[in-house]
Amino acid sequence: MNALLVAWLLTDCVATFGVWHYLRSLVPLTPADNSPRAAILIAIKGVHATTGQFLELLCQQNYPYYRIIFALESRADPALILIEAMRHRAAGRPEIDIVIAGYSAQRAQKVHNLLAARGALRDDDAVIVFTDADTLLPPDWLTNLVRPIAIGEANASTGYRWPLPTDSRLPTLIGAAADLSVTTSARSRHWNICWGGATAVARGPLDRIDVLTVWERAASDDVTLSQALRAAGFRINSPLRTLVPSPLAHTWNSLFGFARRQHLMLRTYAPLLWLFGGLTLCVPTFGAATALLSLVHGSHISAAILLASIVLLQMRSAVRRRIAARVLPADVLSTAKATIRFASWAWPLVHLVHCIAFLSSCFGRRFTWAGIRYRLDGCNVVVESPRTRS
Repeated sequence: MNALLVAWLLTDCVATFGVWHYLRSLVPLTPADNSPRAAILIAIKGVHATTGQFLELLCQQNYPYYRIIFALESRADPALILIEAMRHRAAGRPEIDIVIAGYSAQRAQKVHNLLAARGALRDDDAVIVFTDADTLLPPDWLTNLVRPIAIGEANASTGYRWPLPTDSRLPTLIGAAADLSVTTSARSRHWNICWGGATAVARGPLDRIDVLTVWERAASDDVTLSQALRAAGFRINSPLRTLVPSPLAHTWNSLFGFARRQHLMLRTYAPLLWLFGGLTLCVPTFGAATALLSLVHGSHISAAILLASIVLLQMRSAVRRRIAARVLPADVLSTAKATIRFASWAWPLVHLVHCIAFLSSCFGRRFTWAGIRYRLDGCNVVVESPRTRS
């Protein structure tokens, strides 16, 4: 029992150090001397509350040379009307291409769309960038993301989302709070994983890993890309200021479905990282439960560790508020800080829900994504049900 309590305290100490290290590493950076031509690939499906805002912000990047390639599964997708209207308004600045990928029978639809978009690349597209339509990209997003590649520091660069609840439902708040532990964790080229909402890869390395083969039967775009880049010896940088505001809203079903799918992708394509993540979830959960039971018997050690955990949690919350103030646009800062406040008192519930989602990923191979049911057969994915058309 004491060993579990000590492991819990050590986990909290490491988490607190990681958040502090993130803040400490937020130092001013000199801009890159050059801006390689970038092509942004986006697999998009349907229209949501923030889709119009996403499209506008995408076209307002302060990067000199970039174009956009949208990939849709069908011309019936309502997003096509919005994209064509935006292309008309943009008048070639930036240039916008649209690719119709068709329906996938052998890989996840998002992966299928991205492969179709890749087919529209040109020889002078020096950096290939991936993002998601459920983000709100700050004007300097592309500049910050490409910078490590432009200065020769890395072959690939990735950011992460800063979750922004769009309603006050409990599953929405829990989903946003749970993500904060990943959003502000320490970064290292030894374990960085590409996130599909903000990833840039130099053209040479992307061609060398043969992404057509990597994604041939894949369920995940970003984890498989990360593993292929690392296996080929390419470095993945994670610029700390590339935290992308990402609105979200969840029901209980969507929250558990999303969280389980994320863990299932790691279990399938990055099992060691999945196991490490599970330990950071299970040790505090079972440690806290053990400490609470021990308090009934008057355990002073349990009381001390509970108090220490509460203090460390409040320290992490204070540091996260400082990180948010440095990296997020002013118009989303109040929402971000509200999420941190919620997490600072609701963390036991948040952690418990997150732990349950992880444990659910230990079993089964089926998942639903964007209205389509899939089954994993080893590392290959099988489409099991007809898609829900947008």
